[in-house]
Amino acid sequence: MKRIMIAALAAVGLLAATPGIANATDDPGTASTVEEGTASAGTPGFVSAAEEPGISLADEWYTSSTNPTSKGYGYVGAATSTSGGVWQVVDMWRENNYVALYSGISDDKEDGYCAGAEIRYQVYNGSTWSGYHYRMIPHHDCTHDGKTVWGGYYYSRPRVGNVSSRACHVNSSGAKIECEKNWHGPI
Repeated sequence: MKRIMIAALAAVGLLAATPGIANATDDPGTASTVEEGTASAGTPGFVSAAEEPGISLADEWYTSSTNPTSKGYGYVGAATSTSGGVWQVVDMWRENNYVALYSGISDDKEDGYCAGAEIRYQVYNGSTWSGYHYRMIPHHDCTHDGKTVWGGYYYSRPRVGNVSSRACHVNSSGAKIECEKNWHGPI
């Protein structure tokens, strides 16, 4: 019930936002890089980082504290999952295939891992849709207390579609170690 209430509050933008994906807040900036984690011995139901396709290094997102509804974006829905002691939710708003995301992550298990989430999406170049791009949500949780950690609003610079998310084990710096096999979405 707690998570349902928190997700509902996030959907209407009542929770505070924090910076994240790009180097600049509220302003599209220069490219940032994403660091990949190392593979682990593995957890049942998870895929190691070494088995996954590379993460796109293009700077396709920026962070804002502005609620998407005030920019004319309509709420689309959420994707959520729980796996290996990690709970994740990604809420999405859309305006003409530009999207805004808001995410929550919870580390529910003291197992030597921190909790994170990954998204995948396709980019529209004006005539066709790309293959999937992959990006780690830029916040994580290492508390092991089951309380949700919320990120900021993340806005796409290009038009994107078919956004999905999944729960991941990350290290204390937020670098991906392994993720659940299943994707949740598209939203």
